[in-house]
Amino acid sequence: MNIKKKLNEIIYTISRYTEIFLSLIILTVIVLLIIPVVYDFVQHPLLEITAHDFTTFLGNVLTLLIGVEFVKMLAKHTAETLLEVLMFALARQMVVVHETMIDTLIGIVALGAIFAIRKYLLLKTPDKQKIYDKL
Repeated sequence: MNIKKKLNEIIYTISRYTEIFLSLIILTVIVLLIIPVVYDFVQHPLLEITAHDFTTFLGNVLTLLIGVEFVKMLAKHTAETLLEVLMFALARQMVVVHETMIDTLIGIVALGAIFAIRKYLLLKTPDKQKIYDKL
């Protein structure tokens, strides 16, 4: 029994360090991808930016933000960080990909459900309780 417990601890430790390593790789790629996104946006004169250019820029930035939130989720392992990743992914989908009204309505309902889960079902620490009471 002691060997089984020790083996489980070793496996957990290896998987945790692997997760940290992969998170660092993802974060490095995100930081490197910020450069071309900013460069492409700066290349356009401000008054000549079209709606398509802005939508492309917004899609790229939101994708990078989803990546950052994903890294935070891997680092924290909380339900709240998971919900934040889902909110960013849904928001990106709704803003960047222009779909039918039904798809947009489903996205709005899903975001509302995520906010409801966040407000009513997540356990609140005393520090967060003050923030939630103001909402």
